[in-house]
Amino acid sequence: MADVLPIRRAVPATASRLSRVKAVTPAPPTVPNPSSTHWTGPFRLFDLPSELRLRIYECALAPTGVLSLTSTASKRSAVTPIITPALLATCHQIHHEADNMLTSDNEVTFTVNAHDTCWPTIPSKRLPQPVLRRLQHMCVILDCTDYFNSSYAEVDFEAFQYLSSLQTLRLAMVYRKHYATQTLAPLYIPQLREFNVVAQILERVPASTRLLFGTEKGTWQHGVVQSSNGMRAVYRDRQGTLEEAPAADLEAAAKGVPGLVRGCKSNASETQR
Repeated sequence: MADVLPIRRAVPATASRLSRVKAVTPAPPTVPNPSSTHWTGPFRLFDLPSELRLRIYECALAPTGVLSLTSTASKRSAVTPIITPALLATCHQIHHEADNMLTSDNEVTFTVNAHDTCWPTIPSKRLPQPVLRRLQHMCVILDCTDYFNSSYAEVDFEAFQYLSSLQTLRLAMVYRKHYATQTLAPLYIPQLREFNVVAQILERVPASTRLLFGTEKGTWQHGVVQSSNGMRAVYRDRQGTLEEAPAADLEAAAKGVPGLVRGCKSNASETQR
């Protein structure tokens, strides 16, 4: 039987001898990614510096520095922006460190129906007396769109007497303008305190309170005034346009009553005794 010669497959000249074996490159050692690790232990808030803790409290209780307690189209008793007062009930130390932040770091903005003789201007359900006594900054938007040439003697402004810690008070007003040359209708008789809503409030807040008048465009308070105008225009079918009262007119009303004694009806003096 003839010898059978083995058949060898020719390898292309361009191919290397090692190309017939698949090279395996060893994988580099894995290095743990710190960002992908998850902490499984408890979060110890009080291990943080006090500055960081205060920043956390601020984000939860006073994120914008303005707290609006007004009505919206979908909610009668709205609070904006959203805050987390339940944080104060977490423990005694958090309550001790952040308790004053709600009343000292927020300018509480509230809309008052200045001609409503049936209900208090500031309902106790929204701001009870213990809270009023601690408020330091407040913005009051006077809704005078229902002006009917009557005095304010029957309007219940008593809640303002309990603002014994008030440091700054911003007064703004929304009124109905019937013609271009009309002066500020709700302050038509600014010399008489019974017809001057600004005087009614100044008699009840502490005399040391710093007064600010009107709102500035682009601020949260100005947005509240604009939204209030929009709501009034929708469901009040009356003549005239709704406008914000000029700051100069409000300041003139504050100075227009002869012999006005600021704070003469305030409870601040009783609190200091």
